[in-house]
Amino acid sequence: MDFVEISIIGIDGEAAETVGELFNRYGYGGAVIESYPPDFDKVTVRTVIPKEDDVRLRQIEMLLSLIGQALPTGLPEPRLQFVGESDWADSWKAHFHTIQVGRHFIIKPSWRDYRPGAGDIVLEIDPGLAFGSGLHPTTQLCLKILEDTPLAGRSFFDVGTGSGILSLAALKLGAHPIRAVDVDEVALDVARENFKRNVLPQPPLFRPKSAEEGGRKDERDIVQTAVGSAGSTAGRRWQVVVANILAHILIDLMADLAAALNPDGRLILCGIIAEQEPEILAAVQSQGLQVVERRSDGDWLALVVEFANHRIDRLFCVNFSI
Repeated sequence: MDFVEISIIGIDGEAAETVGELFNRYGYGGAVIESYPPDFDKVTVRTVIPKEDDVRLRQIEMLLSLIGQALPTGLPEPRLQFVGESDWADSWKAHFHTIQVGRHFIIKPSWRDYRPGAGDIVLEIDPGLAFGSGLHPTTQLCLKILEDTPLAGRSFFDVGTGSGILSLAALKLGAHPIRAVDVDEVALDVARENFKRNVLPQPPLFRPKSAEEGGRKDERDIVQTAVGSAGSTAGRRWQVVVANILAHILIDLMADLAAALNPDGRLILCGIIAEQEPEILAAVQSQGLQVVERRSDGDWLALVVEFANHRIDRLFCVNFSI
């Protein structure tokens, strides 16, 4: 199948959030959100649609125009480019290189070579059509929080897993069991391939107790995956939950996130623009939760929260598609 690639280039985080939501709704397989070092505050958002789908193209162009009128700085004109299926799958790879995040994480695209050094934790990632290349500040904030969190032996729930990068990081830090969910089957396919690519030389860490838990086991049962969102908990509450999702979705999901969280657990929320913090805080407090840690990178925020009446050294974590 041939496609039209639609790109909005060089926009800020607030605009990227809005355009990404539009592309996730109308694009074929969702949005690809790219930011490149050192200028992470400038973002490119891409999607593709079938070349013959003129109706969808007109819808997207109309909605982009409305978004541009609503934003203070407007939007650049969308760039349209005809691409084949293989071209779309490969064209963006040239922009991704091996990078270090935090003290130990090395994010290595599957098509790049890298020789690990002492203390390196290598995450081999092919983001495909899924959010989560590791380049965006929201993903990096989550990775840095996980690196500073004692995860060994703790259960981990990844909401909006995207490429699966945060579940992989938790896995390599010793978390188990691990469950990764996403509303997009395309993203889950990408995540499952990344889980297989990063399989560790050790016995399976997680085997669902029964088919009723609802989910598909990836290679060697390391992570359970399922189409779903914060309510897809497999019938349990989790010690660590990560959600790297758009702020308004976090607000909508807050009750489900709180219900999925173990009473002594913690929840990591990311994908938040600084000006959206008051709304997020109101949603957090409405569920009896409180912020115990706040981190920022430019305009982006990550919050670690726990139940206000249960301060224990535990972590719950949730993640989106950027």
